[in-house]
This record gives sequence, C-alpha cells and structure tokens, in this order.
Amino acid sequence: MADEIRQALARLAEPVVPQPDPYQRLLRRVRRRRRRQTAVTGVAALVLAAVTIPPVGLVGLLRSDEPTLATAAYQPASPIDDPMVRRLLDSPTRGNLAGDTALVATIEREYRAARAELLVDPSLDEVRVLFAHDAPGARVVMVAYLDDSHALIRHGSGPEGASVPELLDKTGTPDEPQELTPYLIFGRHSPVDGDHSADLAVGLAPAGCQVETSHDGRLQPDGSVIRSWQPVGTDGYMVRATGEPAGRWQFTCDGIVRYAGPGAQIGVRTNVPLSPALRPDLSAAAVRDLRDMLDGGGLTSSTPQVLWTGRLPTKLPDPPAAVLVRSCSTDDGCAALLKADARVLAGPESAVLTFDRTGIGSSDLVAVPLPAGTTGVLVAGPTSAARAELVDARGSTLTDGTLTNGIGIFEIDHRKVAKVRILDSADQPLLTAATPHLATDRYEFAEPTVWAW
Repeated sequence: MADEIRQALARLAEPVVPQPDPYQRLLRRVRRRRRRQTAVTGVAALVLAAVTIPPVGLVGLLRSDEPTLATAAYQPASPIDDPMVRRLLDSPTRGNLAGDTALVATIEREYRAARAELLVDPSLDEVRVLFAHDAPGARVVMVAYLDDSHALIRHGSGPEGASVPELLDKTGTPDEPQELTPYLIFGRHSPVDGDHSADLAVGLAPAGCQVETSHDGRLQPDGSVIRSWQPVGTDGYMVRATGEPAGRWQFTCDGIVRYAGPGAQIGVRTNVPLSPALRPDLSAAAVRDLRDMLDGGGLTSSTPQVLWTGRLPTKLPDPPAAVLVRSCSTDDGCAALLKADARVLAGPESAVLTFDRTGIGSSDLVAVPLPAGTTGVLVAGPTSAARAELVDARGSTLTDGTLTNGIGIFEIDHRKVAKVRILDSADQPLLTAATPHLATDRYEFAEPTVWAW
C-alpha cells in the first residue's frame, strides 16, 4: 500500500496543462478511462503505513462511476460536507502575494472567465483565491469555485512573477473529480538530467492552523525516531522551493495534530519505476534515492554507502541485478534500500509500482525483503558473521543458511520473520535483533504519517 501511495503521489505532483479544445480532451479522457482497469487507493499527504489517506484535492485518482459525454461537459463539484473543509474555503487569501489586492482581484476575475476552459460548471458562481505566492523560481495560485453546497479546486504554477494568463495556461484539470479535503497539497516536478524532480511543494490547511517542520530526525535501531520541531510562522501554509530541504511537515489545528508527514513527497521522481533502473549505474541511483527518502522524511543521517551488489534469486533466465545501500544516524539507527533492475522484473503489463524495498536496523544488522517478482529476505550482518537464522514470532527457526562477508539471501516469506539471529564461524551467537519492519511491509523510514482531518 505504501508503495502504491508513493507512486500515486508522484503522479499527483505532475503538472497537467489543458489542451486547447476541452471537448476533445473530454473524449480522450473517457476513452482512456475505459481502458484503465487499476484503481489507485487512498492518498494525500503522502504516504502511509497505518492509515489509508483520502484524496487531497489535487490531480486525479480513479473513481468507479463512469462519466458519459452528456454529463462530462463540466467536472462535477464535490459536496462541502466537512466543517474543516468549510473553514478552509472561508479562509482569507494566504501567501506572500495576499496583500496585493489588485493581483488577487485579477486572479479572481480571470479564473472566473476561464471556468469553461477549466471544466468548471458556471453555476459555481463564487470564486475565491485561497493562495497566491511567489517562491524562488515559481509563482503558484490555488483557486476555489463554489456555491452554497459544492466546490472544486484548481491550482496553477508558473515562473516567479508570472502573469495571470501564464498561470491559467499552466492550470490543469484533474482526470477525475476529487473529494474535498481540508488539507491541499500541490507539488510541481521539472525535468532534471532526463528525470523529473520536485522543485516546488505547497501545503495549505485552514487559516489559524500552526505549521512546523523538522529536519533533524534521528532514526533509532528499533525504528523509532527522535526529532525536534521548528515553527514556520505562517498562517496554515507551507512552501518548499528549489534548493530547500524537504523535511517533515506538521499542521496543528485547535491543539490537534491534523497532519504530520513528508512535505509533499519531495524527492519522488515521476518516472518510477523504470527510468531510474535504466541508468547505467544502479548503485548511484540507489544512493540518490535513499538520500531523497531520508530528506523527505526529515531524517538526518550519514551519506549512503553501498553494502552489496549482486543478482536476486528468480526463475527468470536473466536474474535481475540489485544493490543494497545503507545510511545510519548518529544514534546507530540505519535505513537500508534494496534497489533492483526494473527492466528485468517489470513485464509490459506489470502493475507493480516500484521494485525498491526498504529495511531498518543498526550498523550491525539490517534485513530487507526482496522486491516484487522475487521472494525472500536479504540479511546484512557484521563481516565476521558466518550464518543467520530467521525466526518467527513463536521463536521457531523458519530457515537458516550461510553468510558471505556477512550477507546472505534467504528465500522465505518475509512477513513471517520476527527476528534474525546472527552466528559466527564457530556457531556462537553474535547478535539477535527483532525485525518488525519485515512484518509491517512499510516503505517509510520515518514515523507513520498522521492524517486526522
């Protein structure tokens, strides 16, 4: 689930530019929806392990109801059925351009005139500029169209100082209608060296909510995190621009933490899973991805190091290459990423969203499940380790085997493994560690995301 959410967010963050002819755009969308079979679950801020997050008022999740051309001229608005949503819509314009009343009035007027182009029903006769902001290299706006009972959101971004027509030209229409939520996330990705990397992220909550960020989280060997929070000093919004650390964001409203999680999933590339593995240096891609994940979780850690390279066990004639990288905090909590060559594992009809897997442990031991298309656990212990035993929750040994330079692969269902026991060449125990990360199948390194709207 976390993998699906991560990929969904990457898709959500892509800017969508309307085609000149809205009717032809609708025809294409209806045909495209009839071909699509897989529905993406959940999402919003980003990630989740323990909870499933609802959509966040951005770009398109799939819905089961099928539109017809008779009803698809305008995108249906969503009911305003949550007091916190109403509070968001009733909030004044925020952002560092909110005080430019002439600009805000121009945005409102021109976005009102562009309703048909943006597939907004003209019966939504009230237009509110929720957000207008200039960040280094970018200008972003969020606009609400509403009546007494329904609303929908549009957002656009352009270069810093962009005119309103430029912003309208970069304002997309989501592929599907979205449920309104009290927390809106906008992320923009731009091409960088053949990849797409986030260069702008915005989080917007109702006015009066306090915003904090954290960049100093220290992962512990048991998977917990110790961190501090710094107030941002804005009224319910957060902006992260190019060159700024992503970190972990926290929004507190009326004394309740409503959202705590990655800052709009910075660091996610939009071409997951295939493009990163097409790079000639899989190790460099793995180091980069682990560094981005730690940054997005607000975790401080050492530069990722390559622990192992090799091939994964599989029935395929050409076993996939893979690399294991690890980074440790000053408290000896370590995050590991196992990255496999997606070209081998992904077939043309593959629904798998990523072939990366993560693990949490210490500098002495990490255990990582193998990626989709393979089955097992990769164990990385001390170089002096000669053998490992994988143990279930009842204390029974599920399997054991030798380690080479402290590393070995065990073909077993990772969800059954509760701990790993490491032994030396004399068969004497070196260490035993619990592996809760294997059972929960989490992708995140940081704390589970809080979504309490």
